[in-house]
Amino acid sequence: MGYLDITTNQGSRTIPIFQKILETARGGFSLDITGLTAGQTIPAGTPMTFDEDTRKAKKATLTGTAPDQTSDAKGLLKNDVIIEENAPVDVVLRGTVYARRVTPTINTVHRKALPIIIFSESR
Repeated sequence: MGYLDITTNQGSRTIPIFQKILETARGGFSLDITGLTAGQTIPAGTPMTFDEDTRKAKKATLTGTAPDQTSDAKGLLKNDVIIEENAPVDVVLRGTVYARRVTPTINTVHRKALPIIIFSESR
């Protein structure tokens, strides 16, 4: 016997990004499309932030200048998401990601903001 894993037809990824997902943010979120182009895809593994009051999630940002940059990342996007109004978003809070499979590469500042995500360098 196996287990059920909820899948989505939002994206088109065939190579797994996550080796293991231990925890996602509860309840899911809707995508905040402010500043994004409808129809494009946000790839799985993208650093994300979210607001639990509004139930909106958006791409994480970096603030400040190097070497004093900070990230508002709270997790990584679980699946590819096509940008559209109220697109469903799941954010991985704890687990292991294949860092070399995430495109574009996750900035080291975002990585430091996510201490309970393991960034595996295996392929």
